[in-house]
Amino acid sequence: MTSYPPDFDEFDLVDVWERPWDESQPGTRVHFELGRAEFAAAQLARSMAEQMGSIANVLAEARRHPEIYVVLDDEPTKRQLDVAMDAAVADIAMRLSIAEGTVVAMAHQAEVLRARAPQVWAMFREGEVSAANVRTVAATLDSLPEGRETDAALDSKAAEWAALPPARFTGRMHTLRERLHPISLTERHAEAAKGRRFWRENDRDGMSWLGAQVTASDGEMAWQRVDAIARHLAEQPGETRTLDQLRADVVADMLTGRSDPATEPRATVGVLIPMMSLLGLSEQPATLEGFGPIDADTARKLTAHAPSFYRILTAPVSSTILDVDRTSYRPPADLKRWLALRDGTCRFFGCGRSARLCDLDHTEQWAKGGTTSAGNLAHLSRRHHTLKDESRWKVEQRPGGILTWTSPTGAIRTTDPPPF
Repeated sequence: MTSYPPDFDEFDLVDVWERPWDESQPGTRVHFELGRAEFAAAQLARSMAEQMGSIANVLAEARRHPEIYVVLDDEPTKRQLDVAMDAAVADIAMRLSIAEGTVVAMAHQAEVLRARAPQVWAMFREGEVSAANVRTVAATLDSLPEGRETDAALDSKAAEWAALPPARFTGRMHTLRERLHPISLTERHAEAAKGRRFWRENDRDGMSWLGAQVTASDGEMAWQRVDAIARHLAEQPGETRTLDQLRADVVADMLTGRSDPATEPRATVGVLIPMMSLLGLSEQPATLEGFGPIDADTARKLTAHAPSFYRILTAPVSSTILDVDRTSYRPPADLKRWLALRDGTCRFFGCGRSARLCDLDHTEQWAKGGTTSAGNLAHLSRRHHTLKDESRWKVEQRPGGILTWTSPTGAIRTTDPPPF
């Protein structure tokens, strides 16, 4: 990769870092700092390979010894094996503060590279190929049927191109994939189209990202239509929005139905707004269900003009709602609405699934004396609800909706409900 001077030892960099610079030789200083950066990049790749390998090893151990994560009285059933694997994934994710999906992806990438691209994996462990390029290799192999000759050809070429920047490397891998793939592009496109989807990602300052994966032809047609409408609007007298803003507004109008009132959708959305903000006496932010904080002015407009919004007012000082123990198993509607706004998402450490799509779980089981109250209820995704009930994971709830999770291997993390 990097060509160092004959007397330059990469592994002596740690010692060299402390040596004084020769201020009369700026070129030496530049070369020194470049060496440090390159050494750090190699170390980063080595560390990432080590982490991916360790994650894959932990999941392999959980597969071989599910009793680490679930209580077994006999041979494990398939469900117990699945729960054990999910519990192990959650354990890794919590310890490393990464998403569970990332854990699964990293383990899978390590397994694919070990089995199908051993040359690239060895280079990765030596810090000779970046994590970005390694992910591209794993994704490319995933999209190809397994075959010794195909895998060997891709592994060899990927190792040859390892030092290329990610964009250039990805382009070459795409071209190589087309040459190696035994199935026609027509058949592959028909299969790929089944995976089309639409998604949303919350952003800061009251904004959201919307994304869609569609066929290339639909994507181009959609872009051309949105762009044409935006450019037409841009030519109107008095229009001050940029083209980017206009395109975003055009898409929002189409999707929300504002461009055609007859098709405007109706939805029920919760807004938690402090009483003083609702009355216009404060600008304290409100909370939009499924999103988070929004400005007080927007919240006032929503509560004033949208009859499909339900309103929960909070105390102006403490921002809390008084609660009493319930005597029934099922929480009443007002309590469910309050808890959905309090929690926002699944309350497992790191899970972002919307509370609307979660189970409202009794932290202390109802059958064991747990009450149906705000102090004993919390939203959990079905996955994490299952882990709580069927694995060695444990959770306790403290006043204020604070949950303390303990993993089967002893890691402890605390999750607070989002602030209002």
